[in-house]
Amino acid sequence: MRTTYEDMLRVARRDAIAACNLAVGDRTDLAAGWQATLTAARHHFRWLRLELSVEDFRDADGGRAEGPLAVLARSLGAGADLLASQNISTSSAFEDRWLVAARSELASITGLAARAAVTRLASPEMRDVEASQLLLNHLIDVIEELEFHRASGSSDLGPLIGLATTLPRAPVGSGSRVALLAARWQSLHDATSPGGVLARDLRSTTAQLRTVLGYSRHLTGLLNQTAASSEATRELERALRTAGSTTRHVMDSLRTRVSDMGGRSDAAAEAAFIELLQELRGWVSDGKRLKDRRELLVDSGAVAVAHDVVDELMHSAVRVAELQQKTVAWLIVRGQLFVPKLELGKRDPEFHSRPGVWRLKYPQPSWVRTNLASCFDQLTADLAELTKQLSIAADAARSIAGTSTLRRPYGPEHFSGPPIVHESRWRWAPPTYDALFSDTNCDPSGPER
Repeated sequence: MRTTYEDMLRVARRDAIAACNLAVGDRTDLAAGWQATLTAARHHFRWLRLELSVEDFRDADGGRAEGPLAVLARSLGAGADLLASQNISTSSAFEDRWLVAARSELASITGLAARAAVTRLASPEMRDVEASQLLLNHLIDVIEELEFHRASGSSDLGPLIGLATTLPRAPVGSGSRVALLAARWQSLHDATSPGGVLARDLRSTTAQLRTVLGYSRHLTGLLNQTAASSEATRELERALRTAGSTTRHVMDSLRTRVSDMGGRSDAAAEAAFIELLQELRGWVSDGKRLKDRRELLVDSGAVAVAHDVVDELMHSAVRVAELQQKTVAWLIVRGQLFVPKLELGKRDPEFHSRPGVWRLKYPQPSWVRTNLASCFDQLTADLAELTKQLSIAADAARSIAGTSTLRRPYGPEHFSGPPIVHESRWRWAPPTYDALFSDTNCDPSGPER
């Protein structure tokens, strides 16, 4: 499984509530912790296209934050980092209606922290009255602005809640490590430029996909033997079978109909696949044979891991297939692929009669370079069918694993900075003590001792 934005917000709200009910040792720690929280919240708001107008607390004394507010600051910062890891593939989730709801939730969480700080200032341990008053005035200003951003309408964050990290969580076993390596394999294909891809690389990529499909079919077959079997599992198995047969046609076309000048290429994705394959073999086999259901799916937890692995394998495989399809189209348009001369002659009647000095002086080659798309019809049709079947398999795998709402970023390009930020516009209203503690999740009676 991958960590989602919803997970981050849930953790941050939990930490904010904990800050309401845990004591802070002194004013220095309180001020430093609050400033760390405000800094993290400000950065988080920027990724939600909002710039807070309230200033930092300048009298924080530069102390190191170590209390509950520091914990909350780390949670808010992690949420901002997750937003920063997104790219064009998930940018459609950043619509204004979802952003308003996300700002409201973030304002509510940060407001809890501000109210917690106000409560701590009332503690007898806070003996510096003048410094405490400065912090109190600052907190009141912050709460006023945060209240303005707490929308009273829908709290639905839409697709924002499904935004996920680039890679799965840290592995705790062979199965989860397979999921992580599958995501890395895909990311290296994402980072490979079409201009550096040779025909041998296309054949290698197809072989990689065939291997992933084979192991995925084995896992799906085992899942079909369990009580967790469903129509989605059977649909996944059918799509995998069709995709597997399609890869044979793709491999045949790449071997007999396509060539290039040769040379060196970047084999980073191939090396990543070898690492994935070693881990996958070690998980599903004992070195001599594939494990059966009783050996691999020993309990419900192992079944859940298998669901996650198949989900990640299919998500990565369909992305790799899409990239292969786009790469072949790129190479064809630029005339960088060779086809047998007879194949070009069938589709270009003028080829043999077209004049050229090289035809008179040199022997005619058996392979010729062309950008005539019809010479590659069978290959492009097979690649399109492979991508289609893998897409069906990926949808079924998401349904089985319960990750249909997950939006996983892919591609090498990431946002270089927060999107266009809108200045905060809010109206001042005289605060009251009751207003400061209007959130029922924060207990204003004082910290737990």
